[in-house]
Amino acid sequence: MNKELYGNKVELPEEVVTYLGQCFDAAQGADESIEGFKRNQELRDSGQITYQQLKRVKNWFDSFQGAKNDLSYILNGGDYVRNWVNQTLGSMRNGVKTGNDFKDEIMPNQDTELDNLSNMNRPSKSHSKPSSEYDIQVTESLKRINEIIKKII
Repeated sequence: MNKELYGNKVELPEEVVTYLGQCFDAAQGADESIEGFKRNQELRDSGQITYQQLKRVKNWFDSFQGAKNDLSYILNGGDYVRNWVNQTLGSMRNGVKTGNDFKDEIMPNQDTELDNLSNMNRPSKSHSKPSSEYDIQVTESLKRINEIIKKII
């Protein structure tokens, strides 16, 4: 299934290219020896990425053990590019049309200065707890179901 995807290319959404440029500018002091430096330049210059490159980028993020403010993490695009890569690979593998599907997500830090590297990565989304009213409804429903099952048995 996935071998059919080899050689496929995906156009990078302009938001991703712009964000990679911001990351490159923010990684002051970075040189070609830092992982992600050349990849960042190549992706911005070409404006596209192959399926194989997407897999390599995903693997890099999945095995990354450092801090999120490391230059290599920033040059690779941080959480924003990581999420885009995961979504794009998932779409490709599920046969869903790819491309600018990621456009609706707001790019982090687009209105702020990039001086503070620790603020470059998108904060994780918090999940709210369900209301206690919902918990009571579920509990009551389960009680009724159990009573019905006892009558049947």
